[in-house]
Amino acid sequence: MAVPKTLTLPAIPIRDMVLFPGARVPFVVGRSASVRTLELAIKAGDHLLMLTQKDAKVETPGQDDLFAIGTLALVESVIALPKDYYKVGVKGIARVNLRRYDDSGEVIQAEAYLLPEPSHPAGESLQPFHQAVEAFLGRNPDASRLLSMDQIRELPLGKAIDTVAGLVPAEVKQKQDILEQLEIGPRLEALMRLLELDSARSEVDRTLDEKTRQRLDQDHKHYVLNEKMRVIQQELGKKEEKDESTRLKDQIEAAGMSAEAKAKALEELERLEAMPPQSAEATVSRTYLDWLLALPWKAMAEERLDLTEAERVLDEDHSGLDKIKARILEHLAVMARLQKGENGDEGARPPLRGPILCLVGPPGVGKTSLARSIARALNRPFVRLSLGGVRDEAEIRGHRRTYIGSMPGRIISLMKKAKVRNPLMLLDEIDKMASDFRGDPSSALLEVLDPEQNASFQDHYLDVGFDLSQVLFLATANIRHQIPEPLEDRLEVLELSGYTTKEKLAIAEQHLLPRALEGHGMKDVGVRFEPAALEKLVQAYTREAGVRQLEREIANILRKLARHTLQPERGEPFDPIITADRVPKLLGPEKILETRAEDTAPPGLVNGLAWTPTGGDLLTIEAAVLPGKGNLKLTGKLGEVMQESANLALSYVRARAERLGLKRDFLDSVDLHVHVPEGAIPKDGPSAGITLATALISVLTGIPARADMAMTGELTLRGRVLPIGGLKEKLLAAHRQGRKAVLIPSENARHLEDVPAEVREQLSIHLVSHMDEVIQLALTRMPQPLQIEGAPIAAPVRENPATAQ
Repeated sequence: MAVPKTLTLPAIPIRDMVLFPGARVPFVVGRSASVRTLELAIKAGDHLLMLTQKDAKVETPGQDDLFAIGTLALVESVIALPKDYYKVGVKGIARVNLRRYDDSGEVIQAEAYLLPEPSHPAGESLQPFHQAVEAFLGRNPDASRLLSMDQIRELPLGKAIDTVAGLVPAEVKQKQDILEQLEIGPRLEALMRLLELDSARSEVDRTLDEKTRQRLDQDHKHYVLNEKMRVIQQELGKKEEKDESTRLKDQIEAAGMSAEAKAKALEELERLEAMPPQSAEATVSRTYLDWLLALPWKAMAEERLDLTEAERVLDEDHSGLDKIKARILEHLAVMARLQKGENGDEGARPPLRGPILCLVGPPGVGKTSLARSIARALNRPFVRLSLGGVRDEAEIRGHRRTYIGSMPGRIISLMKKAKVRNPLMLLDEIDKMASDFRGDPSSALLEVLDPEQNASFQDHYLDVGFDLSQVLFLATANIRHQIPEPLEDRLEVLELSGYTTKEKLAIAEQHLLPRALEGHGMKDVGVRFEPAALEKLVQAYTREAGVRQLEREIANILRKLARHTLQPERGEPFDPIITADRVPKLLGPEKILETRAEDTAPPGLVNGLAWTPTGGDLLTIEAAVLPGKGNLKLTGKLGEVMQESANLALSYVRARAERLGLKRDFLDSVDLHVHVPEGAIPKDGPSAGITLATALISVLTGIPARADMAMTGELTLRGRVLPIGGLKEKLLAAHRQGRKAVLIPSENARHLEDVPAEVREQLSIHLVSHMDEVIQLALTRMPQPLQIEGAPIAAPVRENPATAQ
């Protein structure tokens, strides 16, 4: 088929390549416009124009983005690839000059005219060209497999130049320069320059390879000479100093490693001896041996299991927490009995492999400091592994030595830091771990905390078992339900609740103040806080379960006093006595405005109790009646469970409308709005059920609820009051905020022993099992039932609900 000199054909822009006439090239088509253009070309006779982009980064090139000289090509093969990509094989036919490029339609069309192929001038010698090509094929095996010198000699000079130019490694612009040379002479000169550059580049690479080989030979020579020198000295009977390999071997023998670790270390030492000292592999092996030698394979801290001393240390470091201290002392007592053995022989039995203690409680209640105190009481080194935000399994198990820069995990690193086999290791914030594509660190901890497995803990870097059975593990967490279940199964959870005001005052006097005075250099100036001032700090400037914020406020006051001692003229004169009246002058207005009990409250306002990760809190619930059509509106950022509790409370009120003095159709003309203040804070859970029901009954009957009473309990449709969680925290919140009476589910009576005696004595705690009892105790008066003709008289509520003081 004769091709006209002026052509209008489909066109495809190509990136990072130049197609020469006579060359066969595969490439991938993925752009949608190029795919449609390819389809058109196949239908129209398999011819298309190939035009190289000036900038490969341009996604949708126009005519200005393309070189004017391109190639007419014949499509020889098309193979479909995944994701709508195609692998296309084309053969270049002739050079073309682009006139017009049109990509405005679905396919790309271009108008171009064929460029004639010039003939070779007669009489010109081709020997330099053939010699350059032969040298190129000699140093490029890949090119020599595709082309031979016999083929070059048989081709016309123009086609031979194009064929070689397609195989020479070069930049797109350099190849395009050859394509754009229409005369044989300039085209040959451009190719010869390209071949010279390739020859120079190959020479540089060869020189670098030769120097690298010489350097390696020199290192090997030094190694051989050193070995010969050592043998000569031995033959002469000279006493030589121990070389590094001998010292390392002696250290391995004396380290007390396990049989597995010792064999691994000696094997690694043999590999190290056979390597040149300057090689990178030798550095890796030496680092590995250093880690093995630095670990405490046999060193043990002399443990002190004196319960009297342990109790003294715990009381010295912490006030309150009696139940937690008792459980810790029980743990230590069992360890002491096991070490003495049945016949009183020291060391006759192994140490305790019981459950691992996990201290769970809000921030600032002393979990980490308790662990430090236990370590001090036992005379064990204390190491801490913070797990907050850890999401990579390699943080626990380490990286394999095949990776560059690999290191052991943090467990092994802490054992190296402790320098003994039996430290106390604190796994801090165990509930804050996460997992992603790099693995699950909580699963890696299962082996660490399992007494049946941790005697041979496998770190990926060490690749030998390490005994963790002598380590005393402790864990801490803020929220129990965020601890992964398989991990929690290996832990014995000890709950630490918040402190009462009395306990906070004792902690401040015995621990916080002495530490703060020493830390601020105010120990010798007679600073003294009156009890009323400390109480003011606790109640008006902190709202927390622990004492962390209280410590900050004390430090804030001491900083101001420190300045008063040095610059009395710039402020008030230095006064070492801190009274309650001075606290606002030093710290500014009160930060916490406690909701104190009022004498009366409007109908619909009821005090509930809530549990938060930082302790208990008062949860005020408001209800209002509006003209409407029986809708219930809930606001305050309530969770799904709490919204269900509100709907359940309304259903309970509707079911007992007559007994509460309400008409059956009381909802036909009104809407109810229930709001829980502090609307930006999410709230959820079923324990506000009786509070919501009381608020609805109060607003619908117009009878106010007791302002000095708070309540908590889950409500059922039948009016039963079900038990709740977080009782201690909730009662502490009621006590802190001045409530006099509290309603709690009767099934929670067994949890009252956990509540401090001070709180139980100052609160009137009522145990309720039915909503009728809640109504009788919470409202200022009982609603009068409606007498409906033909209906039975409503059953009276119980007159003597249970009460616990």
